[in-house]
Amino acid sequence: MIEVKNSGPQSLQPYVGLVDDWLIEELESLGSSLKGARIAHINATSSGGGVAEILNSILPLYQGLGLDASWLVLQGEDEFFDVTKRIHNCLQGAKDGLTPDDWKIHGDWNRHNAALMTSEYDVIIVHDPQPAALREFAQHKAGKWIWRCHIDTSEPNEDAWRVLSGLIHEFDAAVFSLSDFVGPRLEHLPVSIIPPAIDPFIAKNKLMPKDDAMAVVAKFGLDPTRPFISQVSRFDPWKDPLGVIECFELLKKSHLDLQLAMLGNFADDDPEGQVMYERVLEAASGVPDLHVITGLTDLVGAFQSQSKVILQKSLREGFGLTATEALWKGTPVVAGNVGGLRLQVTNDEGGYLVDSVEQCAEKVDY
Repeated sequence: MIEVKNSGPQSLQPYVGLVDDWLIEELESLGSSLKGARIAHINATSSGGGVAEILNSILPLYQGLGLDASWLVLQGEDEFFDVTKRIHNCLQGAKDGLTPDDWKIHGDWNRHNAALMTSEYDVIIVHDPQPAALREFAQHKAGKWIWRCHIDTSEPNEDAWRVLSGLIHEFDAAVFSLSDFVGPRLEHLPVSIIPPAIDPFIAKNKLMPKDDAMAVVAKFGLDPTRPFISQVSRFDPWKDPLGVIECFELLKKSHLDLQLAMLGNFADDDPEGQVMYERVLEAASGVPDLHVITGLTDLVGAFQSQSKVILQKSLREGFGLTATEALWKGTPVVAGNVGGLRLQVTNDEGGYLVDSVEQCAEKVDY
């Protein structure tokens, strides 16, 4: 496994005034009681997804509170990430299941990574299904094991959930983003519900003067004098980028000057990303004023702050950090009526939740 380095210990003081005082006090009290505890977070990628973004911000805060916190990333080849992506899809309800050979590949790579663990910890927190079998091969490496699920598992493929829950069954606790995501056969586990959060102090969430933001927008080909809408997400079928294009085509019939920016990135552990990207390019071909933009990361804030509306038209969504990022910047959101997006957007408050392409176009045009 590879250890991801971070910026070093970070104080909670910058967050004073943004969150309730009692929360700061509680975190400082917990940090004092856990001072020196060795904590490891393990996931499948150091960049390109919401989990990596959360860990990049949270590890320095752990360290600032006095914990000895580390972030480890799994090693794996294409066969492993192909299987784990299909596990991810199954947990979100995909009908195509997994074979015994698929689960063997998953287990073999977890065994391989377990053998690479040279340190011991008080607590290991594994994120999502990729490292879920680690405990089976490295139980002695930690006093406590916690499974952290970021996925919308409200309607999982039953066969996939049965196998995965068998792995999670031996953990000491589990954390989900919504109570609706807690599946069967985990009744014996202590379960906490902890929605994710954005970090207002990372570059893309810092407020940018309008002129500077519009200069960024213009640099990537949009006309800053005309209105535009945006979706910011990985190239993933669950984010419904093709539905976003359909929505835009409906809107263009009555708003000829409207533009669409589709801002996407690629996660190291998502072999489907390039395939979906090519499908998006094909669907976007010939659609006027549609801009597909990759690799922006910190600069997406310019688009989020200046868009008339931000779309997050997901079909399944564990949370969807980009919705809160947009709301933080004061931009309304039209989002899929699923999963964690329901925590962030309610109709007439912050935006609208929608169930179809037609509803999406209607609410953007509200």
